[in-house]
Amino acid sequence: MRGLLTIHDSFNFEENEFEITACGEVLVDLISKKALPLNSCHDFSRHFGGSPANVLINMQRLKNKTALIARIGKDPFGQFLTDILKKEALNLDCLQIDKENQTPVIFVNKSKNSPEWLAYRGADTNLEIKQEIYNKISNSSVFFTGSFMLAKKPAQTTILKALNYAFKENKLIAFDPNFRPQLWSDSEKGKKIIKKVLAKADIIKPSLDDAYYLYGPASPLNYLKKYHNAGAKIVILSLGEKGILLSDSKNEPLQIQAFSKKVVDVTGAGDSFWAGFLTGILKGFSIKKAAQIGNATAAFKIQAVGALSEIPSLLEIMNYYDL
Repeated sequence: MRGLLTIHDSFNFEENEFEITACGEVLVDLISKKALPLNSCHDFSRHFGGSPANVLINMQRLKNKTALIARIGKDPFGQFLTDILKKEALNLDCLQIDKENQTPVIFVNKSKNSPEWLAYRGADTNLEIKQEIYNKISNSSVFFTGSFMLAKKPAQTTILKALNYAFKENKLIAFDPNFRPQLWSDSEKGKKIIKKVLAKADIIKPSLDDAYYLYGPASPLNYLKKYHNAGAKIVILSLGEKGILLSDSKNEPLQIQAFSKKVVDVTGAGDSFWAGFLTGILKGFSIKKAAQIGNATAAFKIQAVGALSEIPSLLEIMNYYDL
């Protein structure tokens, strides 16, 4: 996976026990029932959350074999999350249970745009490196992680060790660089760590908000150049309702329009994109085709509330949008 990639490339993976192993947060999203500023919200509904876990559940529903590396508390919310993970049949050999710290919770306002959120951290920050983590990565085709848990040690150290191992094992590395300064005690140091991960990533999918918080104000095309200069091979820049910009630094960036105009809730839209996109990659489609599948998968997601609203099968998605 280490060579130059273009948007027209596809991959041939060796047969592994798992299609994908993801390392990151699993948490409770408390989403407001009304689309109001967070400080005006009174009523919230409980939902399963955490980007890596959402990606895996959606991929499991799309008939991939998945494994999760995460840490939750030994508490009622932790049990709520575990029950869902077991029901969805993810491999949980690397789900760590923290007896001293609570399961993380995020308050989110219902929104058709980028939502407001407030995070209460806990067990997730104490993720420990163990041999089982290396074993799962060795037996997977894709390694996926995000930025949320990189903000706190010892989880940061654990994820960087897992990432370096995946890089050494020549796994396809997918990274969601959702950097937010408020999660970091030292935001400038945080930016350096994110860029360190970008240098080892094969595929990243930042939003315009992600790019702004990492690089400051710039045009979408300049953001693409900055991510490529940091070392990312394939950049999928999310433009919200305008779709995505797909770039490989060699060819002219390609804009792929969003499929759905009906928006109920954008929570988890990026995760469902990742699920559709990576499923397409694992099925042997080109990066360009897989990105179209990702857009189509996200289009189904945003028509319902919550990160785990139902999505059809891959065949149904492709047929519905004539892909």
